[in-house]
Amino acid sequence: MRWLGGLTLAAITATSWPERKDYTVRRYIALAEHIAEAQQAQARLLLIGGNPADGLRITSEAPRRYVQALRLDGVSIDHLVDLFPHCHLVVGNDTGLTHLAAMACSQNGSSPPVVGLYSRHSRSKWRTGLPHHHAVATELSDRMHQGDLCPVRDAIAPDTEVHMDAFPPAVLAQVASNYSTE
Repeated sequence: MRWLGGLTLAAITATSWPERKDYTVRRYIALAEHIAEAQQAQARLLLIGGNPADGLRITSEAPRRYVQALRLDGVSIDHLVDLFPHCHLVVGNDTGLTHLAAMACSQNGSSPPVVGLYSRHSRSKWRTGLPHHHAVATELSDRMHQGDLCPVRDAIAPDTEVHMDAFPPAVLAQVASNYSTE
């Protein structure tokens, strides 16, 4: 728990559709660097992955000027529910763990901003509606929202031009900073 002192950020790297919804570890680290540099603080970044078959795995990324990153793969949901409220910001792919982070923070009384990244599905259908759960969406995601559409249900062909790189880390850092000052 001492590792969680100071500016602690969490990034949900797990995703159900990596080729469409993976923001990538590299981009999350760049995002954390922008946030830490803006705050002139050392940041601790928790990179939260899925549940690999071989159980819990914790590894560290090479330290950067402003960011120390720790990869957590296979952490149980119970432990994540306890972990998320200790973060200053949670950012994640449009996936169940990002939604869990918003719910966990709300239930534990501590509500850091949770920012979901939506590239293909409607941000309005999958956001929890909690005041600290925000969405950043591509144009396609916004069209899905506006038309109450679902790419699966409505058989909308995949748009090969829509990727998570639509959210540059510097821009996403500014958006996240706006949410954390609310």
